[in-house]
Amino acid sequence: MLAKIINLNKVIRNNWKKSVFGAIAFYYGAMTVKEKYEINLLMRAACKEAAKYGDGMIPIDENPIHVTVILNPVANKRKAKQDFEKYCEPLLHLAGLQVDVIQTSSEGNAKELVETLRGTQAIVIAGGDGTLSESVTGLLRRNDDANRFPLGILPLGRTNTIGNTLFPKGEGVLRVKQLIDASMAIIKGNTVWKDAMKIEPIEEEEDEGVFGKPIYALCSLEWGAFRDVLSKQHKYWLYGSLREYAAYVFNGYKQSLNWDCKGVIKYSPPCDGCSNCIKKRTQVKRKWAFFLPSTTLAEDNNPANLINSKCESTEEVCFKTSDFRIVTPNLQNTQLTPALSIGIGKNNYNYTDFVSEGWDRVRDKSIKNAILARSVMLFPKEHFGSTIIDIDREEYDAKPIKITLLPKVVKLFCSSNEK
Repeated sequence: MLAKIINLNKVIRNNWKKSVFGAIAFYYGAMTVKEKYEINLLMRAACKEAAKYGDGMIPIDENPIHVTVILNPVANKRKAKQDFEKYCEPLLHLAGLQVDVIQTSSEGNAKELVETLRGTQAIVIAGGDGTLSESVTGLLRRNDDANRFPLGILPLGRTNTIGNTLFPKGEGVLRVKQLIDASMAIIKGNTVWKDAMKIEPIEEEEDEGVFGKPIYALCSLEWGAFRDVLSKQHKYWLYGSLREYAAYVFNGYKQSLNWDCKGVIKYSPPCDGCSNCIKKRTQVKRKWAFFLPSTTLAEDNNPANLINSKCESTEEVCFKTSDFRIVTPNLQNTQLTPALSIGIGKNNYNYTDFVSEGWDRVRDKSIKNAILARSVMLFPKEHFGSTIIDIDREEYDAKPIKITLLPKVVKLFCSSNEK
C-alpha cells in the first residue's frame, strides 16, 4: 500500500512539472512570435528609410562611399555574424554604401587590420568592447593623421560599453532597435568626437609583449575584486538581465578575487589645453561633409600655443584597495575641463557590503569623489603571483604604465541627439 502511495505521488509530481514547463514553453513561444512580428515591422521601416538614402545619396557621376566592416564572428557566443547579416548589412547596402566585410581570425587581428587598412573612407566595428579596443589602438597607431577614419560601432558583442552610451540598449526587440539605430547613424553620417586614453609602458621590457607599443582605450582601466566579478558575469546568462546581480551574489565571498591591490600613482592635474599636452589635429579635407572636423580653432586661441606652468606638476598617492578604476570622460563627464577620473575604493569589504555596492554599481557606474587627472603613472606593487588589470574588457598583466588622456581624437558615428 505504501509503495502505491509513493508511486502515485511521483506520478502527480511529474505531471505537475510537465504542466508547469509546458505553460512556460507556451508563454515564451507566444512571446517569440510577438517579438518576431515587432522586429519585422522595425526592419521594414528601417529598410524603407535606408533605401531613401540610397536613391538620393549617390550622384550618377560619383562612386559610392566605401565602408570597411571589421567583423568579429565569434563575438557574443558566435551570434555576432548572424545578427550583423540579419539586421545591419541589409541597411548598409540599401543605403548605397560599398561595403567590404573583413572577419577577424584571431585575438589582436582587428588591431593589425585597422593599422594597415587602405582605400576606405570609414571603418565599422561589428563586435564588442574587445574588437573596438583593438580597432581604436590600430587607428591611433597610424602615422598618417590625414587618413584617420570615422568609426562606426555596431554593438554586437557580449559587452558594448561605448555602443550602449551612443545607442540605447535593451533585450529582444529593443536589442534589434539598437542595431538598427547604430546602422542608420552610419548611413546618416552624424558624428561626434570622443576622448581616448593612451597606455604605454614606463619601463621597456626585454621581450616586447602586449605593452611593446602603446595601447589606446575609450572607456576604462579596472583592477580588483569588482573587475574580477564582472569578468564572470557571462557564466550567469540564465539570469538574463539580472546576470550582473547574480555574479555578485555567487562570487562575493570567494578568496580567489583580487581583494588586495597595492601600488602608487603619480598624477598631473587636469589641463584645459596647452603646448605641453595638446597635439595639433591635421585638418582633413574630404569629399563628403560628415568626414570633416567639426571645428577649426583660430591661431591665437589654439591651445597648442598656450603655456600652463602647472601642467607638469605631479602628486603622489599610495593605495591599498579592492577596487581601482580609471575612466575617461566618455563614461564620466568632467564638465568643462577634460580629465581622467580615478577611483580608489575601500580595502576591506564584508560579503553584504560588497554585494550591495556591486548592485549599486550595476545601476550607476560613475565614480564618487573621483581624483581628476590629465595623466597618471601607475606602479603596481609586486607580489607573489600575477595580477590582472582590465583595459576596455581586455586582460593584461599589471605592469608599471603611464595613462594619458587624449581629448577628442576619435570620431564616432552617432545618433543626431548625441551631437
